[in-house]
Amino acid sequence: MKKLIILILTILVLCLGTASADTGMTLGEPFMNFTATDTEGNTFTLSEALKDHEAVLLNIWATWCGPCQGEFPDLEKAYQKYKDKVAFIALSYDDNDTIEKIAAFRDEYQLTFPMGRDEGSALYNYVAQYGVPTTVVIDRFGNAGFLRLGSFNTAEEVGNVLDRFLGDDYTETAVLTRIPKKGVTRAYPVSPARAMHIDNENVKKARFHLTNAVSDDYLMAYVVSEDTAHLRFDITAADDAADMMYYDDAKVERVDLPDILDAERNVFTYDQAMESPEGTHYLYGLYYNVGMEGDPDLMEFFLLQKEEYLEELADYLRTMEYEVSWEFVEDTPADKTEQKAYVLHVEDQDGNPVPGVAVNFCTDAACTMQQSDENGVITFDGEKANYHVQILKAPEGYSFDKGFELYTGDAYGEWVLHVGNDSLK
Repeated sequence: MKKLIILILTILVLCLGTASADTGMTLGEPFMNFTATDTEGNTFTLSEALKDHEAVLLNIWATWCGPCQGEFPDLEKAYQKYKDKVAFIALSYDDNDTIEKIAAFRDEYQLTFPMGRDEGSALYNYVAQYGVPTTVVIDRFGNAGFLRLGSFNTAEEVGNVLDRFLGDDYTETAVLTRIPKKGVTRAYPVSPARAMHIDNENVKKARFHLTNAVSDDYLMAYVVSEDTAHLRFDITAADDAADMMYYDDAKVERVDLPDILDAERNVFTYDQAMESPEGTHYLYGLYYNVGMEGDPDLMEFFLLQKEEYLEELADYLRTMEYEVSWEFVEDTPADKTEQKAYVLHVEDQDGNPVPGVAVNFCTDAACTMQQSDENGVITFDGEKANYHVQILKAPEGYSFDKGFELYTGDAYGEWVLHVGNDSLK
């Protein structure tokens, strides 16, 4: 049987390890006081670091971890900006990473923040995650305030997290469960349910049933005989497109969902190239960025060019100690309630509803002003038209891009509209 290649998204941002049974750490609760020695022989103690810093950023890593290497330049940039307020320490949990090896690594990557060893993997086991890098922010009160599994994507992301724990207005522990975003004005189309559609003709859909002693799972596979699969994604108002990505396994690339928004059609689309070596199968998916609380795998699916690859895929999955069966299935039309209005869910950058935002729905002939209610919802049931939507005003303490505009298209639809809460850093 030809070798099947299935690359999992997680390896791009997280090097897998073994988690302990008891986490020990709880967000919002005191983080254990720890002491480590860095590559320059200095002693780092959590309680001491918090005497002259507003927070501590602890990064657990290993020299062999590619995602760790990838995020260190961003951590270095953040360190240069925040080092007077935040104490940084990066500790390798791997017993094979000697202090000399870590020092050489630090020099090679031109890093200046303290680095050392997590002796006996004590912190790794205390945090008890599934791999590295893992980052924890401990606030001025000594409590764990933020946990990140996997690498940061930018130095700005690191800064957006740290800003939430700094300043005179941080007077009590606040748990942060997602990377904050700055108040950017934007709108995303949403639907009643998450879904993936393939807009090619003659697509065949197969459902794989995988069972073993501990799991009972299903995976979907689609046979697309053309060179390109035209994918279309629906997300819900509860989702945040800015935190989501499509994973192109064939290219081994992550594509942020906002980058594949077709603004004219008001849909998220991606043209997936189907060219691949014979007998090779790739696992694609729409995910939340790894490392935050929430749905870890929104949807995963295989795309195959030939029907005979289905049985090869089944044989491969059986080598993973699954009982595998599969069958062709028909798409069941979604039970959709017909949209009868244009609906905007107005939220701030943390997803909180914003009442009192006024917008105009304009055609060439006239404009109609609407305002978000106490739940942040605007419902406009005017006649169907391709309305030009612009924000007129926001409540005090909120800001928006005065150049923002949205075209609805001729059909009724639903969007999430983000404005900025100026009180959120």
